[in-house]
Amino acid sequence: MSNNSLLLVDPNFKAGASANCHLLLKITNDSFSYAVVSKDAEEIHVIFDKQGCEDVQKELKSAFETDHYLSLNYAAVKAAIHTSNFLFIPDEWFDEENLAVYSKYLGTEAKIYTKHNDDLGFNTVFCLNESVKAHLPEKANVFPQSEPLMVLFSHLADESLLIDFTAVSFNVLYTKGKKVVFQNHYESENAEEFNYFLLLMIEQLGLTEAVPVYIQGIINEDDEHYNCLLKYFNQLYFFLPAGKQNSELLADMPKHYFSGLLALDLCE
Repeated sequence: MSNNSLLLVDPNFKAGASANCHLLLKITNDSFSYAVVSKDAEEIHVIFDKQGCEDVQKELKSAFETDHYLSLNYAAVKAAIHTSNFLFIPDEWFDEENLAVYSKYLGTEAKIYTKHNDDLGFNTVFCLNESVKAHLPEKANVFPQSEPLMVLFSHLADESLLIDFTAVSFNVLYTKGKKVVFQNHYESENAEEFNYFLLLMIEQLGLTEAVPVYIQGIINEDDEHYNCLLKYFNQLYFFLPAGKQNSELLADMPKHYFSGLLALDLCE
């Protein structure tokens, strides 16, 4: 196993139990992770994470060819996949019968997918890299990379910033007044680049130091990204998994590393 990957397995997990489990896959532009979660006992049985992928599609293909946990039969498969081709459209403006009209705004003629958010009253219209999707099980329920952030909306303060980090990028959600105001993804290989994007968001969104900032993914207290946030905000919180999953697997791990991945199980 390479130095930038992690595999944790419950020694009591049996392959035959997979039919009562969900497989959760988080595929970003630079990382790949998955979890096997039991719906009966709400236990996490397997966690895999690989950061700094030079070719995510190649890593995904290899994983589905060699990792036997990915070949098991699961009750459900949910996959959040990175895409830069997405739109948020309020229900009153959404035309489900004429999805092709959105192609010019998405900048691609690829297949269009949609996900409706009942709580927020809008639809996410998006396209995916079909070569990436082709490696997934046929029954996989696919979501845009933004969905595991959106589903956490009700767990946040009225005005808040939620940031999900990989080793070299971050996904951000800003909410205010019970509405999603801003969501985007940025590549940021070092603290200097992160500081640039952070200042841009602070200026454009009018953020103050009092805005609660929830952080998850690959970030640690007192690392460069954490200290960068401390320069501009005085309320930083590590966002722990919002579901009910319990697992000895995470006993010695920073649980916020996997909050974004595990949030997928809340997506429908």
